[in-house]
Amino acid sequence: MGQKRRNVEAVTDFADGRHFIRLHRDILLPAAVCDAVRRHLAAGRWAEAKSLTLEHAPDDAHDEVHLFFDSTAERLASEFEAVLLAEPDVALSRPS
Repeated sequence: MGQKRRNVEAVTDFADGRHFIRLHRDILLPAAVCDAVRRHLAAGRWAEAKSLTLEHAPDDAHDEVHLFFDSTAERLASEFEAVLLAEPDVALSRPS
């Protein structure tokens, strides 16, 4: 409890060659898309990662993708707001 973790993982299963996004379940994606999602997540480009995931995920996974990415965006925004309240100078040093 209290750990800061991202509950998303872009995975390549080398045993059977599958590529997927692991949320609460595995959502299969094409290999190139999985790699692109992985790069977007690593760079903090969550909107781009969400868009690609939705574009290529099965229809039955869309609600789960929206729920995960939207709730994560809200959490990150509230964490950033809390940092700004505690350390107002952070906003000035944040790269644009």
